Amino acid sequence: MRKALLCAAAIAFAGVASSASADIVRVDASTIQGANVLFNDGTQINATVFGNTNLGTNTVAFTGTTVDGGTTLRASGGQAVVEGGTLNGATNAPNDVLNLSSLQFGLIDGATFNNLEFNVFGGDATSVSFQITDNGGQVFNFASALTGGSNFFGFVGIDGQTIANVSATLVGGGVGDFRQIRLDGFAATPAVPEPGTWAMMLIGFGGMGVAMRRRRRTGAQFAQAA
Repeated sequence: MRKALLCAAAIAFAGVASSASADIVRVDASTIQGANVLFNDGTQINATVFGNTNLGTNTVAFTGTTVDGGTTLRASGGQAVVEGGTLNGATNAPNDVLNLSSLQFGLIDGATFNNLEFNVFGGDATSVSFQITDNGGQVFNFASALTGGSNFFGFVGIDGQTIANVSATLVGGGVGDFRQIRLDGFAATPAVPEPGTWAMMLIGFGGMGVAMRRRRRTGAQFAQAA
């Protein structure tokens, strides 16, 4: 039984150690070249807008806020362009589109991806901060200055890490839109026990060992009595 406990402890340690060595890193966006996120079902104006990769699967959900405190987004067809909703809910007023103050996105159904590229375009924001959540719930923080034009970003998971969610917050103003969004390395999120779960499992193994020893002693006593 001790060997079983030691084996379980080793597995738990290996799981924690492997997750500690994993990472999300920023890379040159030109190295990604993943699947384009598209909006091929006309213009969407809603609090949540949905796009699909050009593979026909992997639906991406977008939410966010605009500089006036609104939560309505506008997404149009072709290569992904996600921007703020229009003033007064107008559907054909491109000059009245509100700048984005934040944007959050990720795959639906708990799926994750390994590579990410996108362009933060236009507006008057001076910088952007990113919070990228991995498949284990760990959050990685990045920050970068912005120009008024195109600002390309790329992120990659290494050592088994994948990306579950991306949150971008604009500083000093807003941006016109997020565009040219590409994803790659899709995977379903595995059910990996957390360190606390491992501890509970080890306690359970210990309890099983105590119960087995008691049964053996009881059986031995009955045998001697007979």
